Amino acid sequence: MALSKSFALLAAVLAVFLGCRLVSTKVWPVSFILPGLPAFPSDGIEVINGMIEKIGEFDLVGPESLITSKHEGSEFMFAALGDGRVVRLAENPKRGGMIQWETVVRTGVEPSGPEAPKCGSGGPTDTTDTERICGRPLGLLVVKRHTVDPDFAGSSDEDSLVVADACKGLLLVTGIYGNAAKLHVMATRAQSDKGDYSFHLLNAVVQAPDGSLYFTETSQQFSRRRIFHAVFDGHATGRLLRYQASSGNVEVVADKIYMPNGITLSHDKKSLLIVAGVQILRYSLEKQSLQSEPFVDVMVGTGDNIRTKSQLPSGEARDCYWAGLGSKFAQPFSLLKAVSEKPWLRAVLVALVPYRNIVELIPKMTAFAVFDTNGDLVEIYQDSEKSAPWLSEAEVMGDHIYLASWYNPFLARLKKQNLVVSAVK
Repeated sequence: MALSKSFALLAAVLAVFLGCRLVSTKVWPVSFILPGLPAFPSDGIEVINGMIEKIGEFDLVGPESLITSKHEGSEFMFAALGDGRVVRLAENPKRGGMIQWETVVRTGVEPSGPEAPKCGSGGPTDTTDTERICGRPLGLLVVKRHTVDPDFAGSSDEDSLVVADACKGLLLVTGIYGNAAKLHVMATRAQSDKGDYSFHLLNAVVQAPDGSLYFTETSQQFSRRRIFHAVFDGHATGRLLRYQASSGNVEVVADKIYMPNGITLSHDKKSLLIVAGVQILRYSLEKQSLQSEPFVDVMVGTGDNIRTKSQLPSGEARDCYWAGLGSKFAQPFSLLKAVSEKPWLRAVLVALVPYRNIVELIPKMTAFAVFDTNGDLVEIYQDSEKSAPWLSEAEVMGDHIYLASWYNPFLARLKKQNLVVSAVK
Protein backbone atom coordinates (compact mmCIF):
# COMPACT_ATOMS: atom_id res chain seq x y z
CA MET A 1 0.00 0.00 0.00
CA ALA A 2 2.80 2.42 0.92
CA LEU A 3 4.58 1.63 -2.33
CA SER A 4 1.49 2.37 -4.42
CA LYS A 5 1.02 5.66 -2.58
CA SER A 6 4.63 6.59 -3.34
CA PHE A 7 4.14 5.87 -7.02
CA ALA A 8 0.93 7.92 -7.03
CA LEU A 9 2.73 10.83 -5.35
CA LEU A 10 5.61 10.59 -7.81
CA ALA A 11 3.19 10.54 -10.74
CA ALA A 12 1.40 13.60 -9.37
CA VAL A 13 4.66 15.50 -8.89
CA LEU A 14 5.79 14.57 -12.41
CA ALA A 15 2.44 15.66 -13.86
CA VAL A 16 2.70 19.04 -12.12
CA PHE A 17 6.29 19.45 -13.31
CA LEU A 18 5.36 18.61 -16.92
CA GLY A 19 2.42 20.97 -16.76
CA CYS A 20 4.57 23.83 -15.46
CA ARG A 21 7.15 23.22 -18.19
CA LEU A 22 4.51 23.22 -20.89
CA VAL A 23 3.04 26.44 -19.51
CA SER A 24 6.47 28.08 -19.65
CA THR A 25 7.08 26.93 -23.24
CA LYS A 26 3.48 27.56 -24.35
CA VAL A 27 3.56 24.24 -26.17
CA TRP A 28 0.31 22.27 -25.93
CA PRO A 29 0.77 19.43 -28.40
CA VAL A 30 -2.10 18.16 -30.52
CA SER A 31 -2.14 15.19 -32.86
CA PHE A 32 -1.54 15.88 -36.53
CA ILE A 33 -1.48 13.52 -39.46
CA LEU A 34 1.41 13.42 -41.91
CA PRO A 35 1.65 11.38 -45.12
CA GLY A 36 3.12 7.91 -44.93
CA LEU A 37 6.88 7.61 -45.19
CA PRO A 38 8.01 7.26 -48.82
CA ALA A 39 10.86 5.01 -49.87
CA PHE A 40 14.08 6.91 -50.43
CA PRO A 41 14.79 6.61 -54.19
CA SER A 42 17.59 4.35 -55.33
CA ASP A 43 17.99 6.08 -58.69
CA GLY A 44 18.55 9.72 -59.52
CA ILE A 45 20.82 10.32 -56.54
CA GLU A 46 23.91 12.41 -57.10
CA VAL A 47 26.40 11.91 -54.29
CA ILE A 48 28.24 15.16 -53.63
CA ASN A 49 30.49 13.86 -50.85
CA GLY A 50 33.78 15.71 -50.77
CA MET A 51 32.62 18.36 -53.25
CA ILE A 52 31.42 20.96 -50.74
CA GLU A 53 33.56 24.00 -50.06
CA LYS A 54 32.91 26.14 -46.99
CA ILE A 55 32.89 29.93 -47.44
CA GLY A 56 33.16 32.59 -44.72
CA GLU A 57 33.12 30.21 -41.77
CA PHE A 58 32.00 31.99 -38.56
CA ASP A 59 31.27 35.18 -40.49
CA LEU A 60 28.57 34.12 -42.97
CA VAL A 61 26.58 32.53 -40.15
CA GLY A 62 23.23 30.91 -40.84
CA PRO A 63 22.82 31.97 -44.50
CA GLU A 64 19.17 30.85 -44.75
CA SER A 65 18.20 32.50 -48.04
CA LEU A 66 20.03 33.45 -51.24
CA ILE A 67 18.99 35.47 -54.27
CA THR A 68 21.00 36.55 -57.33
CA SER A 69 20.80 39.60 -59.56
CA LYS A 70 22.78 41.37 -62.27
CA HIS A 71 23.84 45.00 -62.25
CA GLU A 72 25.96 46.86 -64.79
CA GLY A 73 27.27 43.62 -66.27
CA SER A 74 28.20 42.01 -62.95
CA GLU A 75 26.47 39.19 -61.11
CA PHE A 76 25.72 39.44 -57.40
CA MET A 77 24.22 37.25 -54.73
CA PHE A 78 22.51 38.44 -51.56
CA ALA A 79 22.44 36.29 -48.43
CA ALA A 80 20.29 36.58 -45.29
CA LEU A 81 22.41 35.84 -42.22
CA GLY A 82 21.75 34.72 -38.67
CA ASP A 83 23.34 37.84 -37.16
CA GLY A 84 20.78 40.15 -38.78
CA ARG A 85 22.86 41.15 -41.78
CA VAL A 86 22.07 41.00 -45.45
CA VAL A 87 25.33 40.72 -47.38
CA ARG A 88 26.18 41.12 -51.05
CA LEU A 89 28.55 38.56 -52.58
CA ALA A 90 30.39 38.43 -55.89
CA GLU A 91 32.81 36.01 -57.49
CA ASN A 92 36.10 37.21 -58.92
CA PRO A 93 36.67 35.17 -62.11
CA LYS A 94 40.20 36.53 -62.41
CA ARG A 95 41.08 34.87 -59.11
CA GLY A 96 39.66 31.41 -59.69
CA GLY A 97 36.15 32.22 -58.55
CA MET A 98 37.27 33.56 -55.18
CA ILE A 99 34.26 35.10 -53.51
CA GLN A 100 34.11 38.43 -51.74
CA TRP A 101 31.30 39.94 -49.68
CA GLU A 102 30.26 43.08 -47.87
CA THR A 103 27.38 44.05 -45.63
CA VAL A 104 24.45 45.80 -47.28
CA VAL A 105 22.32 46.36 -44.18
CA ARG A 106 21.44 44.92 -40.79
CA THR A 107 17.71 44.63 -40.22
CA GLY A 108 18.07 45.39 -36.51
CA VAL A 109 20.78 46.90 -34.32
CA GLU A 110 23.75 45.62 -32.36
CA PRO A 111 22.92 45.10 -28.65
CA SER A 112 24.40 47.88 -26.53
CA GLY A 113 26.43 47.58 -23.36
CA PRO A 114 29.85 46.11 -22.53
CA GLU A 115 28.38 42.76 -21.49
CA ALA A 116 25.86 42.53 -24.29
CA PRO A 117 26.18 39.44 -26.52
CA LYS A 118 27.12 39.98 -30.13
CA CYS A 119 24.63 39.47 -32.92
CA GLY A 120 24.67 35.87 -34.08
CA SER A 121 26.64 34.62 -31.08
CA GLY A 122 23.74 32.41 -29.98
CA GLY A 123 24.13 30.04 -32.91
CA PRO A 124 21.29 28.45 -34.86
CA THR A 125 19.00 28.27 -31.80
CA ASP A 126 19.75 31.87 -30.76
CA THR A 127 20.63 30.95 -27.20
CA THR A 128 21.51 34.60 -26.47
CA ASP A 129 18.04 35.78 -27.56
CA THR A 130 19.47 38.51 -29.77
CA GLU A 131 17.50 37.94 -32.99
CA ARG A 132 14.67 40.17 -31.75
CA ILE A 133 17.24 42.98 -31.42
CA CYS A 134 19.61 42.27 -34.30
CA GLY A 135 16.92 41.07 -36.72
CA ARG A 136 16.72 37.72 -38.49
CA PRO A 137 16.28 38.11 -42.25
CA LEU A 138 14.97 34.98 -43.96
CA GLY A 139 13.24 35.36 -47.34
CA LEU A 140 14.91 37.57 -49.96
CA LEU A 141 13.55 38.86 -53.26
CA VAL A 142 15.01 41.32 -55.78
CA VAL A 143 12.28 43.52 -57.29
CA LYS A 144 11.96 46.70 -59.30
CA ARG A 145 11.42 49.37 -56.69
CA HIS A 146 8.54 51.08 -58.47
CA THR A 147 6.46 47.86 -58.26
CA VAL A 148 6.38 47.89 -54.46
CA ASP A 149 6.91 51.54 -53.55
CA PRO A 150 4.08 53.78 -54.85
CA ASP A 151 5.88 56.93 -53.71
CA PHE A 152 9.02 56.17 -55.70
CA ALA A 153 9.54 58.51 -58.66
CA GLY A 154 12.96 57.34 -59.82
CA SER A 155 14.12 55.00 -62.57
CA SER A 156 11.86 52.06 -63.39
CA ASP A 157 14.99 49.90 -63.62
CA GLU A 158 16.14 50.43 -60.04
CA ASP A 159 16.48 47.18 -58.10
CA SER A 160 15.53 46.89 -54.47
CA LEU A 161 15.50 44.00 -52.03
CA VAL A 162 12.39 42.80 -50.24
CA VAL A 163 13.18 41.00 -46.98
CA ALA A 164 10.88 38.76 -44.97
CA ASP A 165 12.44 39.17 -41.55
CA ALA A 166 11.35 36.68 -38.89
CA CYS A 167 11.40 39.38 -36.20
CA LYS A 168 11.14 42.77 -37.90
CA GLY A 169 8.42 42.17 -40.51
CA LEU A 170 8.27 42.82 -44.24
CA LEU A 171 11.10 45.16 -45.18
CA LEU A 172 12.41 47.00 -48.25
CA VAL A 173 16.10 47.70 -48.77
CA THR A 174 17.03 50.37 -51.34
CA GLY A 175 20.44 51.31 -52.70
CA ILE A 176 21.47 47.66 -52.67
CA TYR A 177 24.47 47.97 -55.02
CA GLY A 178 26.14 50.90 -53.31
CA ASN A 179 27.50 51.68 -49.86
CA ALA A 180 24.52 53.62 -48.53
CA ALA A 181 21.61 51.18 -48.48
CA LYS A 182 18.49 52.24 -46.63
CA LEU A 183 16.00 50.10 -44.75
CA HIS A 184 12.25 50.73 -44.95
CA VAL A 185 9.52 48.95 -43.00
CA MET A 186 6.67 47.87 -45.26
CA ALA A 187 4.49 45.98 -42.76
CA THR A 188 4.60 44.45 -39.29
CA ARG A 189 1.08 42.99 -39.19
CA ALA A 190 -1.90 42.23 -41.40
CA GLN A 191 -4.75 44.70 -41.67
CA SER A 192 -7.09 42.31 -39.85
CA ASP A 193 -4.65 41.68 -36.97
CA LYS A 194 -5.15 43.27 -33.58
CA GLY A 195 -3.22 46.46 -32.99
CA ASP A 196 -0.83 44.92 -30.49
CA TYR A 197 0.08 41.99 -32.77
CA SER A 198 3.25 41.88 -34.85
CA PHE A 199 4.39 39.14 -37.19
CA HIS A 200 5.96 36.26 -35.26
CA LEU A 201 7.84 34.37 -37.93
CA LEU A 202 7.85 35.71 -41.49
CA ASN A 203 9.73 33.31 -43.71
CA ALA A 204 9.68 33.66 -47.51
CA VAL A 205 8.41 36.08 -50.16
CA VAL A 206 7.61 36.05 -53.88
CA GLN A 207 6.15 38.53 -56.36
CA ALA A 208 3.07 37.65 -58.44
CA PRO A 209 2.62 38.83 -62.06
CA ASP A 210 0.36 41.71 -60.90
CA GLY A 211 3.14 43.05 -58.65
CA SER A 212 1.62 41.86 -55.37
CA LEU A 213 3.94 40.34 -52.81
CA TYR A 214 2.93 37.04 -51.26
CA PHE A 215 4.75 35.89 -48.15
CA THR A 216 4.52 33.20 -45.51
CA GLU A 217 4.22 33.45 -41.75
CA THR A 218 5.22 30.06 -40.40
CA SER A 219 3.72 30.49 -36.95
CA GLN A 220 1.62 33.09 -35.14
CA GLN A 221 2.73 31.75 -31.77
CA PHE A 222 6.43 30.90 -31.88
CA SER A 223 9.48 32.89 -32.93
CA ARG A 224 12.22 31.65 -35.28
CA ARG A 225 14.48 30.68 -32.37
CA ARG A 226 11.78 28.22 -31.22
CA ILE A 227 10.59 26.97 -34.59
CA PHE A 228 10.83 23.32 -33.52
CA HIS A 229 8.44 24.05 -30.66
CA ALA A 230 6.02 25.13 -33.39
CA VAL A 231 6.65 21.81 -35.13
CA PHE A 232 6.09 19.80 -31.93
CA ASP A 233 3.09 21.87 -30.87
CA GLY A 234 1.22 20.71 -33.97
CA HIS A 235 -1.28 23.56 -34.24
CA ALA A 236 -1.61 24.89 -37.78
CA THR A 237 -1.25 28.63 -37.19
CA GLY A 238 0.70 29.48 -40.36
CA ARG A 239 -0.59 31.97 -42.92
CA LEU A 240 -0.17 33.14 -46.48
CA LEU A 241 -0.28 36.92 -46.74
CA ARG A 242 -0.43 39.44 -49.58
CA TYR A 243 0.98 42.96 -49.73
CA GLN A 244 -0.33 45.39 -52.35
CA ALA A 245 1.68 48.52 -52.97
CA SER A 246 -1.36 50.55 -54.07
CA SER A 247 -2.87 50.36 -50.58
CA GLY A 248 0.17 49.52 -48.48
CA ASN A 249 -1.97 46.96 -46.67
CA VAL A 250 -1.39 43.30 -45.89
CA GLU A 251 -4.28 40.86 -46.08
CA VAL A 252 -4.53 37.23 -45.04
CA VAL A 253 -5.35 35.10 -48.09
CA ALA A 254 -5.00 31.66 -46.47
CA ASP A 255 -4.61 30.52 -42.88
CA LYS A 256 -4.51 27.40 -40.69
CA ILE A 257 -1.52 26.08 -42.64
CA TYR A 258 0.90 23.76 -40.87
CA MET A 259 4.42 25.24 -41.01
CA PRO A 260 4.34 27.17 -44.33
CA ASN A 261 7.87 28.02 -45.36
CA GLY A 262 9.36 28.58 -48.83
CA ILE A 263 7.27 30.00 -51.66
CA THR A 264 7.78 30.41 -55.41
CA LEU A 265 5.85 31.25 -58.58
CA SER A 266 4.96 28.35 -60.84
CA HIS A 267 6.37 28.25 -64.37
CA ASP A 268 2.98 29.01 -65.91
CA LYS A 269 2.61 31.95 -63.49
CA LYS A 270 -0.85 30.78 -62.50
CA SER A 271 -0.02 29.39 -59.06
CA LEU A 272 2.16 29.78 -56.03
CA LEU A 273 3.95 26.73 -54.69
CA ILE A 274 4.29 26.71 -50.91
CA VAL A 275 6.47 24.33 -48.92
CA ALA A 276 4.56 23.20 -45.82
CA GLY A 277 6.19 20.54 -43.64
CA VAL A 278 6.87 17.60 -45.95
CA GLN A 279 4.47 18.72 -48.68
CA ILE A 280 4.40 21.37 -51.37
CA LEU A 281 1.00 23.05 -51.61
CA ARG A 282 -0.47 24.90 -54.57
CA TYR A 283 -2.24 28.25 -54.27
CA SER A 284 -4.25 29.34 -57.32
CA LEU A 285 -3.75 33.01 -58.16
CA GLU A 286 -6.84 32.94 -60.36
CA LYS A 287 -9.13 31.38 -57.74
CA GLN A 288 -7.29 33.00 -54.83
CA SER A 289 -7.41 29.79 -52.83
CA LEU A 290 -5.35 26.83 -51.71
CA GLN A 291 -5.98 23.81 -53.89
CA SER A 292 -7.14 20.58 -52.28
CA GLU A 293 -4.52 18.48 -54.04
CA PRO A 294 -0.90 19.31 -53.11
CA PHE A 295 1.68 19.85 -55.83
CA VAL A 296 3.93 17.34 -54.06
CA ASP A 297 2.13 15.00 -51.68
CA VAL A 298 5.22 13.99 -49.74
CA MET A 299 8.93 14.73 -49.95
CA VAL A 300 11.70 12.51 -48.64
CA GLY A 301 12.78 15.26 -46.27
CA THR A 302 11.33 18.20 -44.39
CA GLY A 303 11.15 21.15 -46.76
CA ASP A 304 12.45 24.67 -46.51
CA ASN A 305 12.86 27.10 -49.43
CA ILE A 306 11.92 26.44 -53.05
CA ARG A 307 13.04 28.14 -56.27
CA THR A 308 11.69 28.13 -59.82
CA LYS A 309 14.46 27.15 -62.22
CA SER A 310 14.88 26.70 -65.98
CA GLN A 311 17.73 24.20 -65.72
CA LEU A 312 18.83 21.22 -63.69
CA PRO A 313 21.80 21.64 -61.33
CA SER A 314 23.97 19.92 -63.95
CA GLY A 315 23.13 22.71 -66.40
CA GLU A 316 20.72 20.77 -68.61
CA ALA A 317 17.84 22.98 -69.78
CA ARG A 318 14.58 21.92 -68.11
CA ASP A 319 11.80 23.75 -66.29
CA CYS A 320 11.89 22.56 -62.70
CA TYR A 321 11.91 23.51 -59.04
CA TRP A 322 14.73 23.17 -56.52
CA ALA A 323 13.83 22.54 -52.89
CA GLY A 324 16.07 22.31 -49.83
CA LEU A 325 15.67 19.31 -47.51
CA GLY A 326 16.46 19.45 -43.81
CA SER A 327 15.61 16.26 -41.94
CA LYS A 328 15.01 12.87 -43.55
CA PHE A 329 11.35 11.86 -43.95
CA ALA A 330 11.63 8.44 -45.55
CA GLN A 331 11.54 4.77 -44.74
CA PRO A 332 12.40 3.11 -42.47
CA PHE A 333 12.18 5.84 -39.79
CA SER A 334 11.49 9.53 -39.31
CA LEU A 335 11.38 11.14 -35.86
CA LEU A 336 8.77 13.64 -37.04
CA LYS A 337 6.51 10.88 -38.33
CA ALA A 338 7.04 8.80 -35.19
CA VAL A 339 5.83 11.59 -32.87
CA SER A 340 3.25 13.27 -35.12
CA GLU A 341 0.27 11.28 -33.79
CA LYS A 342 1.61 11.03 -30.22
CA PRO A 343 1.06 14.44 -28.58
CA TRP A 344 1.83 12.99 -25.14
CA LEU A 345 5.31 11.97 -26.34
CA ARG A 346 5.97 15.41 -27.77
CA ALA A 347 4.79 16.95 -24.50
CA VAL A 348 7.29 14.85 -22.56
CA LEU A 349 10.12 15.72 -24.95
CA VAL A 350 9.39 19.44 -24.81
CA ALA A 351 9.09 19.40 -21.03
CA LEU A 352 12.18 17.33 -20.26
CA VAL A 353 14.63 17.99 -23.10
CA PRO A 354 16.25 21.44 -23.47
CA TYR A 355 15.34 23.09 -26.77
CA ARG A 356 18.90 23.09 -28.09
CA ASN A 357 19.12 19.34 -27.47
CA ILE A 358 15.85 18.75 -29.30
CA VAL A 359 17.34 20.41 -32.39
CA GLU A 360 20.45 18.27 -32.14
CA LEU A 361 18.41 15.08 -31.66
CA ILE A 362 16.56 15.48 -34.96
CA PRO A 363 18.28 13.41 -37.68
CA LYS A 364 19.77 15.75 -40.27
CA MET A 365 20.61 15.42 -43.93
CA THR A 366 22.53 17.42 -46.53
CA ALA A 367 20.38 17.36 -49.63
CA PHE A 368 18.23 19.28 -52.06
CA ALA A 369 15.62 17.88 -54.43
CA VAL A 370 14.58 18.76 -57.97
CA PHE A 371 10.94 18.42 -59.06
CA ASP A 372 9.48 18.74 -62.55
CA THR A 373 6.49 20.91 -63.49
CA ASN A 374 4.12 18.08 -62.56
CA GLY A 375 5.53 17.75 -59.05
CA ASP A 376 7.38 14.52 -59.80
CA LEU A 377 10.83 13.99 -58.30
CA VAL A 378 13.58 14.27 -60.91
CA GLU A 379 16.75 13.96 -58.84
CA ILE A 380 18.29 14.48 -55.43
CA TYR A 381 21.74 15.84 -54.64
CA GLN A 382 23.00 14.47 -51.35
CA ASP A 383 26.11 14.56 -49.21
CA SER A 384 25.87 11.43 -47.06
CA GLU A 385 28.70 12.76 -44.89
CA LYS A 386 26.40 15.63 -43.85
CA SER A 387 29.16 18.21 -44.08
CA ALA A 388 26.58 20.99 -44.55
CA PRO A 389 23.35 19.84 -42.86
CA TRP A 390 19.88 21.38 -42.91
CA LEU A 391 20.06 22.82 -46.43
CA SER A 392 17.42 25.48 -46.95
CA GLU A 393 18.02 26.12 -50.65
CA ALA A 394 20.44 26.01 -53.56
CA GLU A 395 21.28 28.93 -55.86
CA VAL A 396 23.57 29.32 -58.86
CA MET A 397 26.14 32.07 -59.29
CA GLY A 398 28.94 31.80 -61.82
CA ASP A 399 30.38 28.31 -61.99
CA HIS A 400 29.10 27.27 -58.57
CA ILE A 401 25.95 26.16 -56.81
CA TYR A 402 25.69 27.79 -53.40
CA LEU A 403 24.00 25.90 -50.58
CA ALA A 404 22.16 27.89 -47.94
CA SER A 405 21.39 26.77 -44.39
CA TRP A 406 19.95 28.46 -41.31
CA TYR A 407 21.97 26.00 -39.22
CA ASN A 408 25.54 26.22 -40.52
CA PRO A 409 28.07 28.93 -39.56
CA PHE A 410 29.22 29.15 -43.19
CA LEU A 411 28.00 29.32 -46.77
CA ALA A 412 28.63 26.16 -48.76
CA ARG A 413 29.19 25.75 -52.49
CA LEU A 414 30.14 23.17 -55.09
CA LYS A 415 31.25 23.36 -58.71
CA LYS A 416 28.56 22.81 -61.34
CA GLN A 417 30.96 20.92 -63.59
CA ASN A 418 31.15 18.10 -61.04
CA LEU A 419 27.44 17.34 -61.24
CA VAL A 420 26.24 14.54 -63.49
CA VAL A 421 23.12 12.62 -62.50
CA SER A 422 20.65 10.19 -64.03
CA ALA A 423 16.96 10.95 -63.66
CA VAL A 424 14.79 9.11 -61.16
CA LYS A 425 13.05 6.19 -62.86
